[in-house]
Amino acid sequence: MINSQRKKEIIEYLSDTDYRTLKDIADKFAISMNTARRDINELAEENLVKKFYGGVSLARKKDSTFQSRIASHIEEKQRIAKYAAALVNDNDLLYIDSGSTTSLLTDYLHRDFHLTIVTNNIYVITKVIEVVNWDLIVVGSRLKHSSCSLINVYDWDYLNSLNVNKAFLATTGLTIQGGATNPDNAETIIKTSMMKRSQENFLLTDSSKFDRTSLRTFANIEDFDKIITSGSVPKHFVEYCAAGSTQLIIA
Repeated sequence: MINSQRKKEIIEYLSDTDYRTLKDIADKFAISMNTARRDINELAEENLVKKFYGGVSLARKKDSTFQSRIASHIEEKQRIAKYAAALVNDNDLLYIDSGSTTSLLTDYLHRDFHLTIVTNNIYVITKVIEVVNWDLIVVGSRLKHSSCSLINVYDWDYLNSLNVNKAFLATTGLTIQGGATNPDNAETIIKTSMMKRSQENFLLTDSSKFDRTSLRTFANIEDFDKIITSGSVPKHFVEYCAAGSTQLIIA
């Protein structure tokens, strides 16, 4: 395995846990401790990982807290969430993904509707609890603080037996070639699993996510029925969606 590819896989390996030891990494990738140490040093120089005594973890940016992510492009996200909420009907079965834009969706849902909401989004969970007409199904078993979400599903048979008619997804970045991406392996698995269980899939993304990419692709553009966004959308995305089956909505 070439060095650059292995470093990408090391990042992925670190994404679903708090830390790994150097020996964990060496054993996982069948490399020497010296090679593992060199890879980690290079990743640390790129500010992608943080070294500490006994192990290594993904670097955590001070400005990447969940509340600050919600506040970023807040007016765009509110318009997107309001438009998406209008697509929801009484008695719908919904999946609401982790993410700052999807978190706002419950603020605009009709309180008189009878809804079943499947989610791993802590913010959404707190909102659903407030509404007696909304049933809640929680997926994920471990809190990821940076995205305010639950990850690590132990009962995959149960998750893969769930059926929803609408899924509202978030993304870290969106490109025509790479599709919708996310840096966290555990979050990515939940996203792809719930998209397969949904009749319609909607991507909610503010304009800052276009032409950005992250480690893992969880869906191609064509996998979404609608991409709901706001703000300035690059012309090539507008043209690409107009020529394909995915409807691009600028709220």
